Amino acid sequence: MCGVNKRFFYCFLLVLLSASAAALRAGEPDQAAYMPVYLITEAELRSIEEYQAASEREKQSWLLQVQELKAKADSLHRDSGSLSNQLSEARKQNRNLEQSFNEYEAENLITISLKNGEIADLKQTVADKTLEAEKHKGVSRGRLYAIIGLAGAWAVFIIFKAGRFFRLF
Repeated sequence: MCGVNKRFFYCFLLVLLSASAAALRAGEPDQAAYMPVYLITEAELRSIEEYQAASEREKQSWLLQVQELKAKADSLHRDSGSLSNQLSEARKQNRNLEQSFNEYEAENLITISLKNGEIADLKQTVADKTLEAEKHKGVSRGRLYAIIGLAGAWAVFIIFKAGRFFRLF
């Protein structure tokens, strides 16, 4: 029987607590139906309306600045794309020009080497011709001395013969 009394007691307590909670809840005003009433003066209302108007103007100003900045960002983005294209084209052109210059420089180096070879050949030819001319000059000088010597010998012979013919000697 003690177990039944305990159960009955707990059920009674449960009903009592539920009823007291319902009574407390019924005493509270309903939140959805309850609207607090605030009393403000007309000056405060005007101040609030002026603040609201100023806030709206500031909001519009900020929105206008945002639109301007977005437009400027879009413009800069387009410009950067255009400049990137121009930069890539300039780099491509620079590579082409550099390649052309290197080819031109290689051709010039080959041409200069060939011209230097031709110059060396011409210098050798000039040296050979000069040496040959000096050799011929030496031979010509020797022949001249021989001719002068022979002419002198003939002159002496003729003078000697003439002197004997005329009995001068």
